Amino acid sequence: MRWARRQGLTLLIVSLTVGACHRGKSRHSADAGNATVTLTPRALAVTGVATETATASSVPESFSTTGEIGFDPSRVVAVNAPVTGRVQRLLVGVGDRVNAGDTLATVQSPEFLSGAAVVTAPRAGVITVLAAGPQQLVTAGTELMRVAGIDRVWLRVDLYAQYASLARSDLPVEARVAAFPGQVWKGRLAGVAPNVDSVTQAVAARVVLDNSDHRLLPGMYADVQVQTGGSIRGILIPREAVIHDGGRQLVMIRQGTAESPNFFPSVVQLGPVVDTRVAVLRGVNPGEQVVVKGGYELYSAGYAFARGAEEE
Repeated sequence: MRWARRQGLTLLIVSLTVGACHRGKSRHSADAGNATVTLTPRALAVTGVATETATASSVPESFSTTGEIGFDPSRVVAVNAPVTGRVQRLLVGVGDRVNAGDTLATVQSPEFLSGAAVVTAPRAGVITVLAAGPQQLVTAGTELMRVAGIDRVWLRVDLYAQYASLARSDLPVEARVAAFPGQVWKGRLAGVAPNVDSVTQAVAARVVLDNSDHRLLPGMYADVQVQTGGSIRGILIPREAVIHDGGRQLVMIRQGTAESPNFFPSVVQLGPVVDTRVAVLRGVNPGEQVVVKGGYELYSAGYAFARGAEEE
């Protein structure tokens, strides 16, 4: 649906565009490669293209990496057989969620007049391991299963190359998971491994994340932003203003007059993400008008004009 709306707006822009001024290469980048698009004031109003003035500011220095959600080992509890006997019933399986006090299993034993001892959950959480099966003989103290609490989880963060030397405990971290667009989990590096993993060639660090809503599940991958404690100068723009074209990132810049505004693409170098915005380190100058709404459609319209010019 979103793609269809974008396509419709692109076609509208093409139909309302005065023309492609030139196949031009912008002064920002010699390989932006799309025609400059010129709109009439009416077309600008109809399409809803919006811009904002680029302003340089100091932003926290950070770097991007990846991470994986896992159980917090301190919240994993082993459930052991209370007596020697035979496992009579298993009432749970791996992945089941339980509350503290729920019946997990019964163990038949001559030590009990009733014939069976009831095994209950020592805490709320998820069953992660079943170490015994029905009718299995067990001795007192044998591990039957494990229950892991998920109200708090660990995020394992991979620190590659030069970033490993920048990382230290207590640095702020933001994590984003594809399953929940727009949501950010915040934490701090709680520990950095003293060695490099021989397989990934990364230094592992952990971050403790609150998961009281139980949305994060072990095995999920996350995009991670780690702040170094320093700062850099950049221009903050909405993340939606960035156009991703293959391996390139671009934004649309507005120039011209109010009566005849024109727009051209500029290849940019992106820096840290700050909430809903991203820092542009190169490709936009302070004072320029950056398209923050409708940029993708303008870029597509310029591409259509450029292709048409090549075919003539």
